[in-house]
Amino acid sequence: MEILNWLPPHAHQIRYTAPLYEEDEDGNSYVYNEDEYTEVWHQVIREVHKTKRPMYYRRRTIDLARRDRYNWQQSIYSQNNWQKDWNKNCTHVRVRVIGRRVLFIYDEEFVYKNWTTSRNKRELQDKIRKLKEGKFKNFGKEKSKKDLLISLGGKEYGYESLADLERAINDVG
Repeated sequence: MEILNWLPPHAHQIRYTAPLYEEDEDGNSYVYNEDEYTEVWHQVIREVHKTKRPMYYRRRTIDLARRDRYNWQQSIYSQNNWQKDWNKNCTHVRVRVIGRRVLFIYDEEFVYKNWTTSRNKRELQDKIRKLKEGKFKNFGKEKSKKDLLISLGGKEYGYESLADLERAINDVG
């Protein structure tokens, strides 16, 4: 099969058993095959991070494999985004789909790029939020006479004090 050429030669295949959920009378759902199902986070992702050896499992359809890739990659992203130091605490695992197989690879460079991008995006959003808060801080509040003098450019027109401006307003109107 040509698809096996895309897999790393030293990748370890595991058997995947999906969790099966059941509801009780109260509407609470729980996993009823706890002893059998594959805990991907602990059995696969943590193991790949620790040993740096790729692992993969097969799903029944391509859509299920794509959904798993999306879910597990988003879980890794969200877990890494909370970390302050990417080297010590981040999980350096990349998730890929090859046919119906979900492949977990140790990839520090990929994780570092995503972590720095997300950190820069978060810093930029904080800057924008602070600028908006500063810009609209006094929005909707009534302006004082001093603010009116500044906004009219009173000093440019020769009004040095608030009393001079008041006299000019009274003379006009």
